Amino acid sequence: MSNYEHYQATVARVNAAILRKLTRPWRVQYLADDEASNIESDELKLLLVAPSGSICQRLTLPKVMAQSFWAENEPVSNQVTEYVVRGAARLAPLRQSSYRNNFPHWLEHCLQQLHYLMLSKEQLMQVMADTRYPYPSKVKIEGGYLPCWVWYEEEDHRAVSVIDKRTGLFSKPRIVDTYQLVDSEKWFGAQVIDSAEESIETVTYYVSEQVKGQKKPDDSEPTLTDALHNPCTSTLSPLLSVALVTGVLVGFFIILKMHLGF
Repeated sequence: MSNYEHYQATVARVNAAILRKLTRPWRVQYLADDEASNIESDELKLLLVAPSGSICQRLTLPKVMAQSFWAENEPVSNQVTEYVVRGAARLAPLRQSSYRNNFPHWLEHCLQQLHYLMLSKEQLMQVMADTRYPYPSKVKIEGGYLPCWVWYEEEDHRAVSVIDKRTGLFSKPRIVDTYQLVDSEKWFGAQVIDSAEESIETVTYYVSEQVKGQKKPDDSEPTLTDALHNPCTSTLSPLLSVALVTGVLVGFFIILKMHLGF
């Protein structure tokens, strides 16, 4: 088995493993006006949300486009979910830092990239139906090869988004000539490819980090001041409790030493 075939087999296993866990559809959720007050009035901010409540994609679109593509509270097509999963599965085996840095952005913002290019929902669904796409690659721009995502083909051209090597952020999509892209079989064949198990762990890690990052801070835990003023009703984390007890004991012995003169 060549390295390229190993990559393809790994992607297939990762893709299947993720899809097995997605048994219920995502739903479209519009953000309330107060939650979206930082965007232009003619734009709408919406989320694709999993049944668990975690955010799977974030989109900011002109209101007319948002309402025509994504009706509020409607279930998201399996085709959309499979597209996002397909990209994550193709990203996971790659070890290069630029692609790893892109993972969090893929998990929440990849569909935004397509919307820069799509004029209708029918076109969006047609692009998503082509299982050859999307895939990570490299594109030659201004004499150098840059990491990118390839979204779809159009005659002798490809739609791509360059990935910032340091931050992993997407640049806005552009249309390039096909010859500007590296040869996929040769390029993937030259990469260090993780195993399917390692790749699944990679996906699990980034999804877990994504979910943790979406949780609102818990303000229920009392401060140190609360504990000092009302220790009976306050609860502290074990680490803070130990620190408080240690501080009280140290203070007690200092005062005792001062009074007894030793």
